[in-house]
Amino acid sequence: MTSKERVHAVLEGRSVDRFPVTAIYNQLVYDDHFAELTGEPAWRLQAWKHADPDEHLRLYRRMFENAPFELLQPVHKAPPRDVRERLEFVEEDGRPTRKDRRTGEKQPIPGGKDGEHVHVYGPNEQQRVGGLEDIRREVVVPDPQALIAGGANDFLDAVVAEFGNEQFIISGGVTAPFYKCSHYVGLTNLFAMMLEDAALIDALMDRILEQNLAEFHRLAAAGGDAMFIDDATSTCDMISVEHYERFSMPRMRRMIEEVHRLGHKAIVIYFGGIGDRLEQIASLGADGLVMECSMKGYVNDIEKTVEAIGDRMTLFSNIDPVGVVQNGSREELEAEIRRQCVAGRKGRGFVVSPASPITPATPLKRIQEFISIARHAGATGS
Repeated sequence: MTSKERVHAVLEGRSVDRFPVTAIYNQLVYDDHFAELTGEPAWRLQAWKHADPDEHLRLYRRMFENAPFELLQPVHKAPPRDVRERLEFVEEDGRPTRKDRRTGEKQPIPGGKDGEHVHVYGPNEQQRVGGLEDIRREVVVPDPQALIAGGANDFLDAVVAEFGNEQFIISGGVTAPFYKCSHYVGLTNLFAMMLEDAALIDALMDRILEQNLAEFHRLAAAGGDAMFIDDATSTCDMISVEHYERFSMPRMRRMIEEVHRLGHKAIVIYFGGIGDRLEQIASLGADGLVMECSMKGYVNDIEKTVEAIGDRMTLFSNIDPVGVVQNGSREELEAEIRRQCVAGRKGRGFVVSPASPITPATPLKRIQEFISIARHAGATGS
């Protein structure tokens, strides 16, 4: 089977020669391990993110050769073409520098720290939306065709053209409306406003839903095979089942329906505890389910999850990316992969993957070891 055939089969509950092997959000792995994967200086990551499509594809090809994950997740949105054409990335006096060809402006490129993610993240705690007028002003629904004309799909188009016949490609995805509300009202405020101003949260979520549906249309134009929906914070460590059903489920179902209407598979991602809402998640109609490993007081048990979702969804394994992939011995890594594959064979389909992105502190050799072990352990009859 080609990788593309294998992943389609496993997401549809058909037999495969082995389980596909990936790392969910593998584009983050490529970013964090850019230097190891390409042989280029780490600061050239920014140049790669602003390269012409041919140069972008050349380095992407090298990264894929060194870490051949299945379910490829390319850079799903390129900077506008006019921005890429006017910027150059060079070393001046030994210092990485970004130069604007038009204005002559120069900016130093900050260096990352070893073992840390390239992308620094922190939740928003500022409120920018307090009424319907604010929602219409702040939550912009993009024109997919205008974005495409401006070059947003250039990198994605190049990867699909190069790999799309043989490899299964996740064209991109969205953050679900519930968590995305925090970008506009603040994360802490969001949980209080569910109770104190539910009408405003509903209106904000519906506007974000429009935004996400437009994003699906842009991504679908590039081809590919699947899109993901990350339903962040809609988990047992954050909200009750009642609130999950009230706020999250209707919009999740609508997005999954649209992804399917556009001819793509829908993969839902839950980084948090979901043991108490598996029935609701399985009823959404998605093709694949990614869940976190057990932590922070909740348990996401692989065997119980397989039993609960039955033949309704294909499950991704939830191997601990720190305790097992990064820090475990080879024997511990192999044992956990095999344990999870045994459970996965009882379900509709199974994909071997860490529960969340592989860490920056995990060396490339270990990533390659994970892929090799998982391919062998996931083979039919193993």
